[in-house]
Amino acid sequence: MAAGWSDAFGMSVAAVFGLLFGSFTNVVIYRSPLDGLSSFRPARSFCPNCRVAIPWYDNLPVLSWLLLRARCRGCSQTISARYPAIEVLVGLLFVGAWVLSPPVDTVSSVRFIVLVYLAVSCVAVTFIDLEHLIIPDTITLPGIGIGLLFSFVFPYLHEGHPLFKEATPHVSSLFAGVGGALAGGGSLWLVGKLATPFLRRQMEEAGVEDAMGFGDVKWMAHTGTFLGAWGAWAAIAEGCLLGALVGVVLKLAARLRGQADATPIPFGPFLSAGVLVELAVPGQAWELLLHLTRPA
Repeated sequence: MAAGWSDAFGMSVAAVFGLLFGSFTNVVIYRSPLDGLSSFRPARSFCPNCRVAIPWYDNLPVLSWLLLRARCRGCSQTISARYPAIEVLVGLLFVGAWVLSPPVDTVSSVRFIVLVYLAVSCVAVTFIDLEHLIIPDTITLPGIGIGLLFSFVFPYLHEGHPLFKEATPHVSSLFAGVGGALAGGGSLWLVGKLATPFLRRQMEEAGVEDAMGFGDVKWMAHTGTFLGAWGAWAAIAEGCLLGALVGVVLKLAARLRGQADATPIPFGPFLSAGVLVELAVPGQAWELLLHLTRPA
């Protein structure tokens, strides 16, 4: 098979699997914040309105939404366009992961799995945090364990890390994962503690006790096990910068509409954006930021 056709076939397969995983991501987003539900029980998807189980032919990614004209077959309730949008988004992320690490051998296959796992997690965290203002432990706590397990079993994930040693690859890679978890989660926790005395009024208005949500702390501990300390810090810095830019834009837009202030946005989506940047171009965005801030 010619290289061009091989690449096209690989990306097509990745897109199809991405659409399927996008459908599962919708399940995670809907069920994770709700008590009494898990992402795997019940096994069948159901309509949130009439609670009727959805047959497989009405649960095909994107296609079923189009064929049903965005309505449930049972109760005719409108199905949000968010569902196919997330399926398409995850499909594109799978294609991007395939481009970054085509799974042609064991090493690239494991890296591909890590890329899609973190990408799907970022999508789920973003939409859950936007809607419910939480990042569920069911995503972050098992994720920390998965990250440490991958770090130990597949040491090449942390090759090039300052803690990585060729003589003891598995142990040093595990230490790199632990260091990434402590750096990602610990630095956010410390920032929250230091900022709390200065943000008392805003915290009282928002009804929160800490300046930094502990869900954000656990989320960056999770991603830090894969990214390592420097990757986690870079993702946090990029998330802070993006959050600040979006905050300024929203504040200006609110003033133009005559509103006193803009609706606050949780930090999780911006941290997730920083994680995706570090997965796509590790270290490069951070180097660009440093270059732009250096005096000429």
